[in-house]
Amino acid sequence: IQTFTNRFDLAGNHELRDCFRCTPEVLNSAQELMAHFSEPDRIPKMLTSLYLESDPPTDGLVSRWRFPSFQREIRAIAESCASLIEHGVPARRIMILISNKQALLPTIVQEFEAANVEFEAPKSSSFWDGRTGRFSLALLRIICNPDDYIAHRIILGLRPNVGPTTCNRIAESVINNNLNYREIFYHPLPEGVFTGRELGALNNARNICGTLSGWSGDDTLRERREGLSILISNTFGEPSSVQWLELLAQLPEEITIEELRDYLWADNDEQQADLLKAVYERLELPIPNEGFLPPKVRIMTMHGAKGLSAHVVFIPGLMEDILPGNLRRPYPGLVMEAARLLYVSITRARAACILTYSGTRVVYGQFSRQTPSRFARHLAGAFERRDQGLEDNQVERILEIIETL
Repeated sequence: IQTFTNRFDLAGNHELRDCFRCTPEVLNSAQELMAHFSEPDRIPKMLTSLYLESDPPTDGLVSRWRFPSFQREIRAIAESCASLIEHGVPARRIMILISNKQALLPTIVQEFEAANVEFEAPKSSSFWDGRTGRFSLALLRIICNPDDYIAHRIILGLRPNVGPTTCNRIAESVINNNLNYREIFYHPLPEGVFTGRELGALNNARNICGTLSGWSGDDTLRERREGLSILISNTFGEPSSVQWLELLAQLPEEITIEELRDYLWADNDEQQADLLKAVYERLELPIPNEGFLPPKVRIMTMHGAKGLSAHVVFIPGLMEDILPGNLRRPYPGLVMEAARLLYVSITRARAACILTYSGTRVVYGQFSRQTPSRFARHLAGAFERRDQGLEDNQVERILEIIETL
């Protein structure tokens, strides 16, 4: 990528310098982190927060806290969330980002429930992440775009008893015989090219694609639900089809196949909510009073937060055993990957970011002393000793910042 403009004379560079999301203090903490933990040949990011030029200018807020125990750390965060919500910050505009669900989530759940703060925990693998869900989405992709080569490969490879070896042999036969990959799903097959297991797998996929022929992305779920259900049932069994139908029952029947594809293809639930809102408006259906997203504090993994943002972000557990963690520590490349995850997490915050760690933690029932993460020394400020969460004046300051965004 760095040598692209040298290899292609007509190409040019376009530098991204303006940060539209983060306030200056938040951005500064993230950039100082990456100044110390980056690849040797990395092109440095030279970002400037646009809030420096806003009227009035807005600095944002970054707090760095250290606690005697992990339980007290999480209790302070739960109490802070309760206070923010009580003062008018929408719960969904608060995000807790964690690097290790197994180590951190049980205590977070315990303390948030004790503080009566409603939260949305990190999502486990859903139906749509499994084989049946991915197969269903591939069907919708082919209906909307018959030239979607990847969707055809998914249909071929997700069928039971069809593995990568079979799929690769089919692809090699296509290349060696100068065929078009997409056409082998629709046109008559040349004799002698595909045999045995490859021919059986291909014929099963061809039958599915033949059923989809003539369907359109403008068709509605009502029109195509039964046909899709039969394909899923024939491939994965009746229970999978029933589960698929139950999940679709919450969507309008007049949603189009193209809209359904985009909804299931969305990167996160906020994108899904925007798509669903557009569908409701098109169909002139009343928008639910509670909207399409639960009014709860979002607890998410650092990986899952990419592309999202919140007014206030808490990042707990900045201990060496948690981040970078014991598995990453021996490998410099993985340590830098952990730093990038922390960078992404910090830059999810628009108004305020609160970074925390603790001196002790219970590990497998045993009291364990903790050391601060190596990243804690490079976050543009020192960590102050705390025994409680946000004070009233800090909550008011955050509210002032949010009002200027």
